[in-house]
Amino acid sequence: IGSRCASRVLAGMPPTQGNSRRNRRGHPPVTKLCVFLASFCAVIAVLSPSLCPLALADTIGSSPEKPSVPTWDVKHDVVCVAPTGPVEDLRCDVDDVEEANTQQLHGILDELANTTYFRLVKINLDAKCKFWDRKEGPTCNTSTGDYAPNKPKTQCALDMSGSSKSDKKVSFSAPPPGMMGGSLFSGFPGGGGGFPFPTTDEANKQLTKKEEESLMGSASDKVCNDTSLPEFWLDMCRNIHTNASDYLNLNLNPERWTGYNGSHVWNAIYEENCFEHLGELDDMCYEERVLYRILSGLHASTNIHISQEYYPPSKKEGRAQWAPNPERFMQQYAQHPERLKNLHFAFVVLLRSVRRASPYLYNFPFEGEDPKEEKRTAQLVQRLLDSHIMTSCSQVFNAFDETLMFVEGDEPSVQATLKSQFKGVFQNISEVMDCISCQKCKLHGKLQLLGLGTALKILLLPEQLIASSLSRHEIVALFNTLHKFSGAIKSIPELSNMFFAKQESYKKAPILDDMPSPPNSPSPSATPAGG
Repeated sequence: IGSRCASRVLAGMPPTQGNSRRNRRGHPPVTKLCVFLASFCAVIAVLSPSLCPLALADTIGSSPEKPSVPTWDVKHDVVCVAPTGPVEDLRCDVDDVEEANTQQLHGILDELANTTYFRLVKINLDAKCKFWDRKEGPTCNTSTGDYAPNKPKTQCALDMSGSSKSDKKVSFSAPPPGMMGGSLFSGFPGGGGGFPFPTTDEANKQLTKKEEESLMGSASDKVCNDTSLPEFWLDMCRNIHTNASDYLNLNLNPERWTGYNGSHVWNAIYEENCFEHLGELDDMCYEERVLYRILSGLHASTNIHISQEYYPPSKKEGRAQWAPNPERFMQQYAQHPERLKNLHFAFVVLLRSVRRASPYLYNFPFEGEDPKEEKRTAQLVQRLLDSHIMTSCSQVFNAFDETLMFVEGDEPSVQATLKSQFKGVFQNISEVMDCISCQKCKLHGKLQLLGLGTALKILLLPEQLIASSLSRHEIVALFNTLHKFSGAIKSIPELSNMFFAKQESYKKAPILDDMPSPPNSPSPSATPAGG
């Protein structure tokens, strides 16, 4: 039949296996639609097998050709995009996570992200790429033929309003002069442009090793290189620098489509950063699965935010605001619900870290210029931390068990190797982020990686070291990453329903080979891997 969903319906089974609690609540609207359409597909498949292709092409990281878009006659291949059932390596299922997020957590996180303390961030975006010359990778000037983005350079620019530098948007899409590439990653497609020589010398921002250690407090090389010491995890985020001269307002620089193709960066993250002598996901050790699923969750969150705000405002097209692209979302995840489950996994890991740090965070001084704003921020954080006792949220805050990582039962040499590789891979990925040539993309990539690194540090350090190990920037990144993942999870049914609503409108129209796109709009493949 070409559809596992359809074949399960023919056999009289539901398209996905949920737990008994889910079955008692009944199927949500998207799942009901999934069952109905899977049945529809089964009948069509029997009558005309040619209408049932085996799979929907995965366009992530693919070439910038016009992708095939699912239409009504092949809709059975995408009806089960909504993930359901248990989340591997967690003590909860998808429904638990989505219920907690929808009923309680997202509202609190949304308010927190809009407070002054959490919307202002410092991330150093000037670090040089160590792995390849950024001129070799795609920039925001990259064209994709008939689907070239509309003025992508303006979408890559950071809005510096309110900073001490400028009140205008500044574009950094071209690499700075003198950028030299390394040899770790090579062979990526050409592209890029030049950059005029500065009229004055650039400020020297180099720090000696001792100066870096002093800024990191107790995280010296000696303790951070010894896997037998609890302080080993203190420098988890050492390659994500926050020594920028200006704060950036995240409300003025939202995560959305920019026209940047980040597939070469994601390829480097997935293909070049892996533990040695390990194979497929089922063969990975627990620690590697955790890291892989966290990174996959980050990738999914990035893609979902881009799909949610994809088409820029256009008077010509009659768009007053940014508009979503549900077709792009379906192209990437219709055949890969496990990638959406990895987003749920990463979200739960973040929640667990916040829960573990709650004794420190509960009375943290969120200092600012407005005492009322300080009090409101503290109350929102306390509401979030207290939500673990609520019935809808209690399970997800403790669904991840960090004590299973690097267990003492392993051989000492094996445990030491795993620890070194785990931290080394994460730090290497942190430096790969410096090779993103779109500044707005780099901002959100490094911010979320800092949030994930902070969460891992909280989970792996002894409790007595948590309070002294966290900086303001790490706390801001942790909560913003939690907010981004929460928003992405909330967007999954929204984008799915938009797609199905569009498909319903095409039922009465002739079958089309491709889904129509707004004229002069960016192609769904312009950002196949996010950016």
